[in-house]
Amino acid sequence: MKPTWKKSLTAAMLSASLVLTASPALIMAADGTVASQSVRGQYQLTSVIRADVKSIINERVADNTRIGAVVRLYNEGTRVTRVPDYEMRVKTADGIEYTLKPSVTNAKAIQPKEKVELSYMLVLDYESAAGITDLSWIEVDEYVYPKLETAVLTVPVAEAVWSGNDSAITGQDALKRWGEPFKLQVLSETLQFTPVTLISEKTPQGPVTVVTLIAENTGSRTETVPEFRLDGKSDSRAYPGRRVQTNVELKPGEKKYIHYGILTENNVTLTSLNVLTPETYVQIGPDNQPSVESYAVGRINVQLPQKDTVDVSMLPAYELRDRIQFDPMSKLIDKETEISLVDLSMNESESSGYNTVIAKFMVKNTGERPVPLPAFQTELTNADGFRYSGTRQTTTVEQLAPKLAYVVNYSFAVPSSEKGDDLLMKITDNQTVAPYNIPIGGFKTAVSIDQPDDDILSFYPYEVKMNYWSISSMFSAAGYMYKMKMDIDINTVDDIVSDTNASNMTIELHDTRGRLIASQTLPFAGMNKLVSGAQHITFDNLRTDQLEWPLTIKIYESVQTPNGVAKRLVKTMKQ
Repeated sequence: MKPTWKKSLTAAMLSASLVLTASPALIMAADGTVASQSVRGQYQLTSVIRADVKSIINERVADNTRIGAVVRLYNEGTRVTRVPDYEMRVKTADGIEYTLKPSVTNAKAIQPKEKVELSYMLVLDYESAAGITDLSWIEVDEYVYPKLETAVLTVPVAEAVWSGNDSAITGQDALKRWGEPFKLQVLSETLQFTPVTLISEKTPQGPVTVVTLIAENTGSRTETVPEFRLDGKSDSRAYPGRRVQTNVELKPGEKKYIHYGILTENNVTLTSLNVLTPETYVQIGPDNQPSVESYAVGRINVQLPQKDTVDVSMLPAYELRDRIQFDPMSKLIDKETEISLVDLSMNESESSGYNTVIAKFMVKNTGERPVPLPAFQTELTNADGFRYSGTRQTTTVEQLAPKLAYVVNYSFAVPSSEKGDDLLMKITDNQTVAPYNIPIGGFKTAVSIDQPDDDILSFYPYEVKMNYWSISSMFSAAGYMYKMKMDIDINTVDDIVSDTNASNMTIELHDTRGRLIASQTLPFAGMNKLVSGAQHITFDNLRTDQLEWPLTIKIYESVQTPNGVAKRLVKTMKQ
C-alpha cells in the first residue's frame, strides 16, 4: 500500500488560524505572529510536493450554489513530478462531503522548483449549502474491494471561504485604512499598492467614484501589474469597479498610477472597497466545447474616507504667470513644458442670465525639440462649492516649437451673480484615464479687476496703447455712417503663437440712452488684423435711421466660445 501523509495535531491547530488575507495559506507562527507565505507552500503533500490553498468559494449563483477551490502545488524535487491523482473534497459544517471536479486545464506535471495552480469546482442544484470547514486531498484505491479512501492532507478553511460580493472580509491583516499600503501575495510578493485619491464624478451613465492607486515594484525584477478588481461597498450592496489601464509594467523601484471607476447609483455613499482577485475554471460543455467559469475572491477591505480626498481648501494661493506645479507622476505634461495662468477675467455673454469666465493659459516649450500641446482640462469651484467645467478653445496648433509659447483659452459659464473673488482652479487629465477626469494640479485664484480708464489696454497676449482717437459722422445715399480714427501701438507681451480664436477687439457705439447702435470686431491675428499706427474704422451697420450725438464708445475684448461670444469691457470713451 502506498504511504499516506497526515498532518500532526500541532500542524492542524496552526492551520486553523487561516484568515482571509492576501493568501488563505498564511498561518500563525507558534508565538502568535504572522508568518509570511513560503515560496514552497505551507503543507507537505508528498515527499517532494508542498501545497497551499489559494482560494475557496461557497457562493450562491442564481438558483444554484457554486463551490470552488484553487490550490497551488510546489515541486521541491530536481525532476519533473506528476501531479498526484488525488480527489479534492470539501466538508461542510453539517458533515456532508462534496467531491470537486478538476478543471480541464489543470496541469498534469510540475517542473522542478516550479509551481502550478489547480482549479476545482462543483455546482449544486439548491440555493445554499452549509459553511465549508475543511479541504482535503483524498487518495482513492479502486483496485481493492471495497475501494479504499485515505485522507492524504486535510486543511481547515472555514475562515478563508469567500461567499460572494455581499461577504464581509475579516481578519486583522485583511482590513486596511485609507492610504495604507497592501500587497496581494496570491498574485505578487513584490508589488505594493497604496490608495491615494478618491473623487466623485457625474457621468451620463450615473455617479462614478474614481479611485487612484499607486502601484510600486519593491522587487528586483520587472513585473506586470496583474489583473484584480476593486469593488465599492455601501451599507446595502457591492458595486463592481472597472480598471482603466491594462498591461501596466513596472521596473524595479518604479511607481505608476492605476485607476478604477466604480459606477454607483444616485444617493449612494460608498463606505469601503473590496480588493478581489480573479479565478477561472474550465469544463467541457454538452457541445464538447470548453466552457469557462470566471469568478473573483475577496482579499482586502479598504475603509474609505468620509469625503473626496482632494482637499481643495489646502490648495496654494496663485500669482498670475507663475509656473503651475503638477503631480510629478502625471504623464500628461512633459517635463520641459511650462504652463501658467496669465489672465482670468469675468466677461459678459450674448445671452442674459449668465456670465463667462475666460482663463488664458500660456503653454511654453522650454526644451530643444517640438513637444505636443498638452490637452489638459480645467474646473472652477466657487466659495459655495459649485463646480464649473471649462471648455477648451479649438486650436490649430498641435506641436509646440522649442522656446516658443502658445496661449490656450478656457471658458466657464457661471451665473450672473458670481463675483469670482474666491475661486479654486483645478487642472485635470481627461486623456490618460478617459472618460474620467483625474486632478493633476490646482490652486486658489480670483478674477482680475479691470481698470476701464487705463491707457494701456490688455488683450493678452497683446497690449494696446491708445494714443489718439476721434469719431465723425458721414451721410451717403445709403444713410448715415460713422467713421472712427484711432492711433494705437500694439505690443506682444510674450513670445506667443496666437490665432484668431485667442482674442479680438470689439468696438461698440452707444447713444445717450445707452442703446447699442453699431459695432465692429477687429482681430489681432489673421486677415484684416489690427496693426500699430493709424486705423480707420467704418460703422455702416447702424441700428437707427437718425444721427445720434454725442456717442459713447466702448472697447471690449471678445472671445469666441461654444456658447457664443464672451466680451470684457476694456475701456469707455465719450465724445
